Amino acid sequence: MSKILKIFIGMMVLGLCLGGWLYNSRAHSPVGEPELRTVTDSTGTQVELPAHPQRAVFLNVSNMDMYYAAGGEAVGRPSSYSMDEELLAKTKDLPEVGMIHSPNVEAILALKPDVVIGANVPSTVALRDTLAQAGIPLYINQLDTYEDVMNTLDFYAELTGRTEYAAAEKKKIQAAHDSVLEKARGKRTPRSLVVFGAPGSFNMATKYSFSGNLVEQLGGGNIADADQSLTSAYVPLGMEYITRQDPEVILFISMVPNPETADAFKRDLQNNSAWQVVSAVRNNRIYFLQGRLFSINPGSKIGEAMEIVYKNLYEPEAVK
Repeated sequence: MSKILKIFIGMMVLGLCLGGWLYNSRAHSPVGEPELRTVTDSTGTQVELPAHPQRAVFLNVSNMDMYYAAGGEAVGRPSSYSMDEELLAKTKDLPEVGMIHSPNVEAILALKPDVVIGANVPSTVALRDTLAQAGIPLYINQLDTYEDVMNTLDFYAELTGRTEYAAAEKKKIQAAHDSVLEKARGKRTPRSLVVFGAPGSFNMATKYSFSGNLVEQLGGGNIADADQSLTSAYVPLGMEYITRQDPEVILFISMVPNPETADAFKRDLQNNSAWQVVSAVRNNRIYFLQGRLFSINPGSKIGEAMEIVYKNLYEPEAVK
């Protein structure tokens, strides 16, 4: 073999090795390991997670709903009383990892997830260091508005790789949403009060909450938004403020999945002299919003949730 031929063959081998190294460098991971991506979550934290997770665990229902709407699947789900029947049927056999405010760390770790996804609540944020020590990324995603739902669906489509499936779901969600908005256009918006809570602990929902955001999109009128200084999602009930604003409609969302709670709330208002002067109480316009759509973000069912709020505000005769 000539010297020139040997040099030529050597250069070819070197080129092949260099090409392989460059390919793996572009993938940002060694051969055999998953490709990673760096993203910023709702807390402003940079998180490195698999480009296409294979073992996702969810700590809240809304994010899991959006992931399934994007064609994904989970290996662990939250314990919840607020899951709609369709999502429950898809996930009923998955191991549970605890309630949103009390996640089970041992159960999460036992599933060996490659990503854990949850909402921006203290109990979830507190898991970050523990999960990091186990090499598990925690991605926190807050869903407060319609825009959050749409953006989340796009991002989860990137994670699942099922962009066409997610695009079809997005189109259906947008159509249902826009249809309700069109019906509300031009109508006089009644003054409303959105009450969220459990017995002994009630708050007003503002436009910064997802339920208040639905009211805002349907024309506004939420008395909690009349005070521009209120910038939290939920603020304590103030009886003097409520009677002064005099809501014509009260929407009640209970954290307890029991119809009797709603009935008890309604009776308490009707029997309380302070509430009896409020128009919504006098005219019996107090409506209970189902937990599966309103105690959590309705996610892919946002059109259904908006239809219910629309009827409560504008078509009381259609409310059963």
